[in-house]
Amino acid sequence: MWTIDPVLTQLWLLLRREIGVSRSDTLVYGLLERGVRRENVQDRDFERARALGRQWDDQQFSLTDRQSFAVLERTRRQRAWSYDNDFGVIRLGPARRLALEVVR
Repeated sequence: MWTIDPVLTQLWLLLRREIGVSRSDTLVYGLLERGVRRENVQDRDFERARALGRQWDDQQFSLTDRQSFAVLERTRRQRAWSYDNDFGVIRLGPARRLALEVVR
């Protein structure tokens, strides 16, 4: 399993509201200690995220989601775990034909 830093940050912020800073740190860093890998968001991913926002301007994809889509596309991964319906909507690739397999 892998994720990107913005997802970890978003998770931490959500957890902090419910369980506080210390327990949020324990849970998020615990994921990494248990083998969840971090995929770096590259400059080109950030630019691709911007392009995806413009191409899909009828959607309200968050920046974190768009960065995730860009990394998935760059790394040629088509499977994602998410409770976010946006991952079922997005189509990647030059012709916008590649749907993600969403694991829930």
